[in-house]
Amino acid sequence: MTSVEPEVGVCMLTYKRPQQLIKALSWIKERTTYPNYKIYVIIDYESDSATLHTLKTSPFAKEHIEMFSSRAECVKATNRCYSIGKEPYFVYLSDDMEVTKGWLTKAMKCMQTFPDKNGLVVFKDGIQNGNNACAGLVSREYVRTGLGDTLFHPQYVHYCGDTELFRRSKLMDKVKYCPTSVVWHRHFQAQGVHKVAKDAVYTDSLPVWPGDRKILAERTQRGFK
Repeated sequence: MTSVEPEVGVCMLTYKRPQQLIKALSWIKERTTYPNYKIYVIIDYESDSATLHTLKTSPFAKEHIEMFSSRAECVKATNRCYSIGKEPYFVYLSDDMEVTKGWLTKAMKCMQTFPDKNGLVVFKDGIQNGNNACAGLVSREYVRTGLGDTLFHPQYVHYCGDTELFRRSKLMDKVKYCPTSVVWHRHFQAQGVHKVAKDAVYTDSLPVWPGDRKILAERTQRGFK
């Protein structure tokens, strides 16, 4: 009798980078060896008609595609990754990330090393490398029972939700770094071939940075309560 691997929802967040999105989805299709996963694409937001058109005329037209009716920003969009599907595990990624061969298989093996097989697994990304959670593999049971049914705390707008998630998970011994699961973050802070120039997607959200940093400081002082 053959065992069936747990299903994983792979959620891709995107905004006004249609060509980069197609590359990111192509890498997932080409390099994911894990046999049981489903792709979700979350567009922030419906004014981004170019991305929707590109998707609908691409090999990914039949994937589950969803759009927000107004600008959601990173935190709200990432939280949708938790509620969009029913798979016991889900991954949250953004369109500027490049998965490598076997990334999900390796991350799921790491997930199974938790005593209850529930928690947060973070990838080697070339920038944070196990010191934050800008992308990750998460069990829905952990979000439900350990994080109060919300992945990123909704007080944040764009930044710092991943930092709080990582720090809270570390306090509960519910985060593991999987250096063999490589998901390169193609970002201006990256090095070498993965370094890219800043674009409007980065700069448009910068005004909310001070407010999100203030919320993180306050919530850290209160022990995330």
